[in-house]
Amino acid sequence: MRHTANHSSNKQTSSSQSVDQKVLWLLRRSGAQTIDALSTQSGFEWGQVFSSVDRLSRAGKVSMTAVFPREYRVSVRGAAH
Repeated sequence: MRHTANHSSNKQTSSSQSVDQKVLWLLRRSGAQTIDALSTQSGFEWGQVFSSVDRLSRAGKVSMTAVFPREYRVSVRGAAH
């Protein structure tokens, strides 16, 4: 039972890393984007992209700027805006 839980956790970590990598790649390739745009371009669900942006923001890799109420533009930290 415990092995299954660890396997599931590892699979989730791997999936999270792939979302993070794709989000960073899109931002580096195309510049700042909204979470909606990142979701559309990446093919990942909005919630997956939101979680990825949250992780990347906490790690200092991306920053968010409010552009409208409840909408943020995400960019790679240190990149020109």
